[in-house]
Amino acid sequence: MKVYDVLYKRAENDGVGIWAKCGVMLEKDNGKQSLKFDVLPVSSEWDGWLVVSARKPKDYDGDGRVELGVEEEPPF
Repeated sequence: MKVYDVLYKRAENDGVGIWAKCGVMLEKDNGKQSLKFDVLPVSSEWDGWLVVSARKPKDYDGDGRVELGVEEEPPF
């Protein structure tokens, strides 16, 4: 399973976007994708765009997969 971060641009500083994570996208080996949102931006300044970005892993479990940090399997 591949894990991607879902991000939105909170602000800009000197032309560089400041991004915040609002959820994850999970891609199973069979190609099916699921989104899980932790928060949804509701600011009037938010332009409505979300970005799916390859996760920059902090920890590996030894075989190259990223640990999700959850106790149970995703419900799909």
